[in-house]
Amino acid sequence: MLKRALWMVTAAVALVGCAAPIETPRAGALPWLDDAFEAQPNLVTVGKDELFRLAPDLQARLKDANVDGMSNPRKLKHILTLIFGPDLRGFNYAAGHSTIASETWQRKRGDCLSLTVLTYSVARALRMNAQMQEVRVPVLFDRRGQVDVVNQHVNVLFRGGARQWPDEAEAHDTVIDFEPEFSSGKPGHPLTEEAILARYYNNLGAEHLVAGRRSLAYAHFKAAIQADAAYAASYGNLAVLYRETGRLREAEQLLVWAVKLSDPPDVPLHTLHEMLVAQGRTAEAERYAVAMRAARDRDPYYWVARGIDLLNQGDARRAIAALEHAREMSNGFDEVHRYLALAYWRAGEPLKARQELDVLVASGDDVGASKVRRKIKARTVEPPPPS
Repeated sequence: MLKRALWMVTAAVALVGCAAPIETPRAGALPWLDDAFEAQPNLVTVGKDELFRLAPDLQARLKDANVDGMSNPRKLKHILTLIFGPDLRGFNYAAGHSTIASETWQRKRGDCLSLTVLTYSVARALRMNAQMQEVRVPVLFDRRGQVDVVNQHVNVLFRGGARQWPDEAEAHDTVIDFEPEFSSGKPGHPLTEEAILARYYNNLGAEHLVAGRRSLAYAHFKAAIQADAAYAASYGNLAVLYRETGRLREAEQLLVWAVKLSDPPDVPLHTLHEMLVAQGRTAEAERYAVAMRAARDRDPYYWVARGIDLLNQGDARRAIAALEHAREMSNGFDEVHRYLALAYWRAGEPLKARQELDVLVASGDDVGASKVRRKIKARTVEPPPPS
């Protein structure tokens, strides 16, 4: 899906406590297989500095921007206009390939990680208070050949980046997001530059894995783990590579770590369960199946993803059931109301659809409500009859 939009959301205020330290494996505890995959140091060609380095012509623009003395909200608006154009539509959202900041600028398109890296790099060059963050979204699988790729999401939080009213004394934090379907003001998990580098390596590794370039996939998954040992997805993806090449014992070791490091652990649990079933280890597999079912029952993101999948299949009634379940166990999830409005309309319940749109407007998500209205209008002028 191609999108041409940049999404700005006033962020919610969050109280962040001291998180417990994450236990990560010791450097020598992981089952590396350098010889088997002919690993060479030169297979990974991008380092952290290159990932965030701006193109020379963009650097020149920033020097001429003359933002000194501007308030944070004015500076943010000025910079976004400078980079993305006056209507903020100068870049295409293009999933499936991650690029470094300079290449994203030259291509004028990128996935959420690429556009996040570019935006953060500009903010860093201008000494703005920006924080990259990972935002939890419904788990969606993107099938590429024989590999199911799980999409994760990152964006940028600007401290004091916007005012809701012109005469408001205090500026609010602002989220800049490139994936409007899942944008919200919910705070995300802060990411360091090393953590983003790990996600970049992981994305490249997944591309190489899908294309059958196993040595390159191995090198990038290993580099991702070394850049950020707490990033669970790289363990799971390296396990998939090991499983593909018959190294089941090593794959299982990695998946156990992926389960420990993931929150929630649904994706590595699924992969581990699948692998144990294939080996005939049904009793062990059932223990993981019980854990998966328990996690899903109390996870609103699972039910949102389930509802979206059913909507895409044209099953509006079952989509409503899943999304209503998500609504019961969540608060402030604008995406639940967006998809429920669409599902109600498709099921012939326009009154309930309008009620969900009213909830969106009341929560401040006028743009999200407008997007749903456009989808409804594009589909049909009148709602379908009740089934």
